Amino acid sequence: MNEKVIGKARTFAAAFLDGMQRQDLAAMVRAGDGDDFPEVLSAAALLQGVVTNVAHHEEALRIYADDGFWDDELPGGSLASHDRGQMARNALAGRSPFHMCE
Repeated sequence: MNEKVIGKARTFAAAFLDGMQRQDLAAMVRAGDGDDFPEVLSAAALLQGVVTNVAHHEEALRIYADDGFWDDELPGGSLASHDRGQMARNALAGRSPFHMCE
């Protein structure tokens, strides 16, 4: 789990615990001493899924944004003509853009 995800999970869990009137536990979480709390673990798992999905979307967009992807002068035609949107469908389904190629 990367530090950015765990940091956001701590923030979310601390806010949740504050809302439950458990400022003592919220303070522990903010200090990094509650990473084994179910609130932090749940938030981290959820956020990690979001981070992974966003990374897939960004990867597909970077590829689609590259001029070379649309170059009709390539032998066999452009990569876009072979892809036919498969990378986008993979990313939207939560898979790597190159899911079929892996």
